[in-house]
Amino acid sequence: YLAPQPGIAAQIEPGEWEFTSVSTSGLFPKPQTVSFKRCIKQEEAANPDRWMSQPDPQGNCKLTPGQKTPDTYTWSMECPSANMRGTGSARMSRAAMEGETHMTGEVQGKKFELRTKVSGRRLGPCKG
Repeated sequence: YLAPQPGIAAQIEPGEWEFTSVSTSGLFPKPQTVSFKRCIKQEEAANPDRWMSQPDPQGNCKLTPGQKTPDTYTWSMECPSANMRGTGSARMSRAAMEGETHMTGEVQGKKFELRTKVSGRRLGPCKG
């Protein structure tokens, strides 16, 4: 285990990562679980907002970075097209991360909450 370097913001090790997200909301009959792999490049590892803000593949969400400490990162997020906004936080080490987002929104006049927990672990170097 490598202790975080003082003064360095939360940073993970670049490479092939596997993430699992579990979303719960009144909109879903049961929690939605999604697993995906992602190659995180060197320049993305230093900027969690580059790879954390991917709830929306169309890129309609605007992420505003919040505080960065040696092991924690927070942000706020707004998705105007989906009529959603919320906050998130993540704890990171070189080879593992755990995060949570809390979004609120409105769909067809009904307010809803969406909570997502994400965990990730580094599998090894990027393939390809």
